[in-house]
Amino acid sequence: MPPPIIPSHLPPQRLLLVDDDLILLETLQELLTAEGFLVTPASSGEEADDLLGKAHPPYDLVLTDLVMPGKTGMDVLRAALARNPSCTVLVLSGYGTVREATEAMDKGAYGLVNKPLQIEAFRQTLRRIVERAHLIRERDDLKVRVRELEERIGRLEAIQGRMEMLAQRMDPRTPESGSLQLLKDLRAKGVLDQERFDAARKALLAGWKP
Repeated sequence: MPPPIIPSHLPPQRLLLVDDDLILLETLQELLTAEGFLVTPASSGEEADDLLGKAHPPYDLVLTDLVMPGKTGMDVLRAALARNPSCTVLVLSGYGTVREATEAMDKGAYGLVNKPLQIEAFRQTLRRIVERAHLIRERDDLKVRVRELEERIGRLEAIQGRMEMLAQRMDPRTPESGSLQLLKDLRAKGVLDQERFDAARKALLAGWKP
């Protein structure tokens, strides 16, 4: 017996399974659970929409039949992607629903599986989906890390700027901390008027070399 798609040492992926055929729904739930998925079944589009709205965190994968009474698989597809753009949606398509299946692909479905199911081909599709979900999760984690690093760099640059300003004001080579400060003190005490202060300051700065 081949190993499960999701090994037991890895956390299971959250999967919403939607089909109004209760026998197929139960069969697929057993199969997908054995493959390592954490499966939530829904027997209608309305039930699926309610579950999608309440899911925290959102589902990693949605597997939905296309043709159902009431809300269809297209409605489930739109709701799933609206709540989680990174969600992978796989549609089940019976013969005679080619137009609907093509439209689902255009609207963002990852792929489609024809009914009746060919189990091995179905498992291979699921393996590709799991690999894709893993890459998406890594991408999202990297985006968060890059954003955190950019914020940290911004804080460090701000601190460095303040330290450079402070160091410049404390640098004994600059006139700010030496003679120029003395001139400012003399002006504040009234020993130098503004005209003499400006002349002395100009002469001091002209002779200063960094």
